Amino acid sequence: MAAASGDVKKPGKGALFKLLIRIAIGLAVVAILILRTPDRTALRHALTSASKGWVVAAALALFCGIAVSAMRWRAYLDALEIYLPFPTVLRLYFVGTFFNAFLPSGIGGDGYKAVRIGRARGGMAQAFASVFLDRFAGFVALAGIGLLGALITILSGQKHLKVAAISTVLSAGMALGALILLVLGERLLGRGRVIKEHGIGGKLREAVRAIHAAGRHPQAAARGYLFGVVFQLFVLGYHLCVARALHITQVSVVGMTGIVVIASLATIIPLSPGGLGFREAAYVWALGTFGVPLHSDKLAFALLILVVLLLTSAVGGLVYIIAGGDVPADVEEAPVD
Repeated sequence: MAAASGDVKKPGKGALFKLLIRIAIGLAVVAILILRTPDRTALRHALTSASKGWVVAAALALFCGIAVSAMRWRAYLDALEIYLPFPTVLRLYFVGTFFNAFLPSGIGGDGYKAVRIGRARGGMAQAFASVFLDRFAGFVALAGIGLLGALITILSGQKHLKVAAISTVLSAGMALGALILLVLGERLLGRGRVIKEHGIGGKLREAVRAIHAAGRHPQAAARGYLFGVVFQLFVLGYHLCVARALHITQVSVVGMTGIVVIASLATIIPLSPGGLGFREAAYVWALGTFGVPLHSDKLAFALLILVVLLLTSAVGGLVYIIAGGDVPADVEEAPVD
């Protein structure tokens, strides 16, 4: 079934202008990183001589991560009584990944998934809550892996502690924020003086109540956090594969966990789409702290990660063209135990 023309709403002129500015900022940062490379021939050589087998392994790890993420999202859809067959959830997740990578604005992949499900099932607040909790579980798992990696790094007496220290602070912040949300829930919105009880404020409160309830659901939480950890292990895996492809051996497995934490949080910097440029700068800086000597190798790592991400995300565009974005309006399916 082809995609309907009205699946994605085109941004207005103002939103388009802001998007272009963000893209320009991201590309400018990438350009600065490239221009700072003393030997751009070495950069080109590092990219072209990268081990193709390890690059393919990195892409496969990403595809596995997307499948696991779809399972994580489904855990919260079930808890919110939005029962969808897994092929539908997987299809929407692939399409959402494409939109997140190539349409970074108010029409991003998370918003797309929430709108598609909300329209089909008549519960926009619950649909938004499911998307939020999917991301939430991923960040909680990232925080856990980051804290564990930093702890091992510190206890093992390794010399390169800058990345571990920053990762510890960021991971602890994510864990604390998650705990506050799960404990306080709707109380974070106050008593109705600023966030009203009706209108848009009422919809927001309904979504927060759904997030609070489903986020504390025992089965959903267990499945969500489990799949969140597995997903982050695949993320760690594709970073290690890219490092092997470029023969970067200075970074250990636990050291790479800190790099993953820092780079992952760089993607939410709102100055560019998906943290473009800032994420690459984070990779270059972090690899330098581990003693990777050549700027060309550090930048090649960042650019190869970007290429693999874009290529795997592009598959979601093909899925959208071939299968569309429809969601079954009524599927009689019991929740997964």
